[in-house]
Amino acid sequence: MKNLESLFDKLQITTNVFHNGQYCGNWQVDTSGTGFINFHAVTHGQCYLHRNDEGPVLLEKGDMVLLPVDSPHLLSPSKTHTYKNVSASSIPVSEKLGAEGPVLLCGYFEYQHPLMRVITKELPEFWIIKKASKESRVLHESLQLLISASLEVSDSTFTSSVLLNKIAEVVFLLIVKHLMSKYSSTLGALLHPAIANSLQALHNAPEQHWNVEMLASIANMSKSNYAAKFKACAGVTPIKYLTQWRLRCACTEIIQSNKPLITIANQYGYETEASFSKAFKREIGVSPSQKRVQARPA
Repeated sequence: MKNLESLFDKLQITTNVFHNGQYCGNWQVDTSGTGFINFHAVTHGQCYLHRNDEGPVLLEKGDMVLLPVDSPHLLSPSKTHTYKNVSASSIPVSEKLGAEGPVLLCGYFEYQHPLMRVITKELPEFWIIKKASKESRVLHESLQLLISASLEVSDSTFTSSVLLNKIAEVVFLLIVKHLMSKYSSTLGALLHPAIANSLQALHNAPEQHWNVEMLASIANMSKSNYAAKFKACAGVTPIKYLTQWRLRCACTEIIQSNKPLITIANQYGYETEASFSKAFKREIGVSPSQKRVQARPA
């Protein structure tokens, strides 16, 4: 669990709970389109999940659905959803709730590192956690804690938001821990001590002039075995992963600091600003200077 938590910190996964309220009357919700991992938890009442070309699934209080690849979906109060352009206004939990209508906690897990796209592709398109199922006890207890916390009325919107985001983050960590044993060879392999040790060394010193031989040595594997194992797990070669990691970390530095670009370039293994800018634009899509301008308030 500690290795998984450390890896997720490196992958810069953040939680955003953006809805906690009750829907009434005729309504329908589709939160796809973020490009990230969506989730919905039913904290009161019930509703139906509609998926393309599949029958509706009843979601009851205590149930949660996770959408790892941001798949199109629809939540509604009935088995059918024939009405179009229906308003989806809701009553915040902080106000008095009505007797009818489900209360939904909705959010998404945001990530920046390209390795997460490899991982999410290995997970099921929809994963429904039923309150009555016999999945991990710790996972269910954490999910019920999230649901209980979401129904608490707080005087501080900020405090409520921070609390829900933190609990949701723990739930997601437990979900991935549970799913990786069934679906994700990438996560499982990256948590293998040999691969994990070499990745930790790479993450801790991205400016170093790494090569496959050095990483394989840390993993106590031959160069060929290490390269094959790494690519099978991560979907890219070790050097490609290193490049992506350096540039994503550099992107964060550019956004969050006022360091000169050449300083950031040197910090992540590039000797000249020109070579850094060329690699950055190829990976991120814009130049380092353009990225900094985009990140600054107008």
